[in-house]
Amino acid sequence: MGVSDIVIFVAYVGLLAGGFLTPFVSTLGYVWIDSFYPQYLSDILKGVPVAAVMGAGALLTYVLMDRRSAPRIGMYMILCGALAVWMTATLTWAVRPNSAWLKWDWASKAVLFAGFLPFVIRSRVQLEALLQTHMLASAMHLIAVGIKGLLTGGGYKWRMTALPADSGLVESSAMATVAMMFIPLLFYMREHSILVPWKNVRNIFYPTYALLCVTAMVGTGARTGLVCLAVLAMLYWLLTRHKVAGAVAIMMLGVLLLVFSPDRWKERMGTIDDYKEESSALTRIKVWQWAIDFVADNPMGGGFRAYEINVIRMPPDNMNPDGWVQTSRAPHSTWFELLNELGWPGFFMFLGLIFLSFSSLWRIWKRCEGIEELRWCRDLARALGMSLLVLMAGSSFIGIAFQPWYWMMFACCFILSEYVRRCLEPERKPGTFVRDTPSANLAGPVGVPPVGVPGLSARRRV
Repeated sequence: MGVSDIVIFVAYVGLLAGGFLTPFVSTLGYVWIDSFYPQYLSDILKGVPVAAVMGAGALLTYVLMDRRSAPRIGMYMILCGALAVWMTATLTWAVRPNSAWLKWDWASKAVLFAGFLPFVIRSRVQLEALLQTHMLASAMHLIAVGIKGLLTGGGYKWRMTALPADSGLVESSAMATVAMMFIPLLFYMREHSILVPWKNVRNIFYPTYALLCVTAMVGTGARTGLVCLAVLAMLYWLLTRHKVAGAVAIMMLGVLLLVFSPDRWKERMGTIDDYKEESSALTRIKVWQWAIDFVADNPMGGGFRAYEINVIRMPPDNMNPDGWVQTSRAPHSTWFELLNELGWPGFFMFLGLIFLSFSSLWRIWKRCEGIEELRWCRDLARALGMSLLVLMAGSSFIGIAFQPWYWMMFACCFILSEYVRRCLEPERKPGTFVRDTPSANLAGPVGVPPVGVPGLSARRRV
């Protein structure tokens, strides 16, 4: 037992106990577990159902101490509930029942917890704390890989974390995708964080973290990372008012990436066009073809891990002149993962959550225009939208539909939408506003900003 084991254990117990003082701390504890994976890094916590205990603590403290200003039961809640029910229903016809139960055990928790988050996270401070916890807990892995990538250049399938193979961030494409999706949120925190009030600290820490996210992406050697980086660069260019300067800056960053990235990374990125010759990419295409054929025959899906029944016949190559066969290959795509496992109903429910998130962000963007006190909401809506688009691009090449990243984005979009609605609703009783600062009650009853600022109601346009 080392010092790190004790520190991680103390952090876990502290978050669990802190929830009974300020209820939403237990919720942050659950997010910390989902992002940091303490059960894999501390011998004391091995074998302990850390997520189940923390989740039960979050629910208990909410029921006993914090049932105020509940969000509306709108389409977001309905879709989360419907998807959870559908996921459970597919267990009755799963083609691999034992494997399906194992995945359902953790996937259903992700969906249900995303539906629970808006009940606990209501104020600006709480929403920022949620995002900060998610990113800083992941930083323990991303920054380590980023530093190793900076020093050694990394490499595809190199083991650069202490996490076991079954944890979400270990897969190179997943880590590269998450690293890129964090960048817009990190720059938002640099500009607007109220939990880190020191501007000099923000100006150093968040850009440094973003830079290490890029080196972590390079260190993974995953081609998915380059796709995510290209999407992110395009989004920044589309959103900037200075198109020429933006294009020049992006080209300069591209040149720097080519100059300083290791040769093995450039060689691997060069295989993107050779998908017919490169076995990894060709296998994905073959698996996607199998998934399309499977859902054509099974429109309701085959239950979780249905891909385990697939048989993929590969064409001849130099090593196998007669061709060869692969079995039980995962689809390596969120979209084909959903089609395979949950069929068309689950697929469209998931797309519904994506559409609902973007429509909510668009409404926030329009409603907060011209309201200086809510400029942070507008900027956060833009950052969340960019992050979600990057996540969608990266997840096209890795099956992460039920990992926490999508569900954190869905929940944050809804929470922010509810926050803005409460700020701009036509009628509020006098005296119910709470100044939204870190020194305020973090479990505040309404979680709205200082809307009493003169002029806000006069500029309300809804």
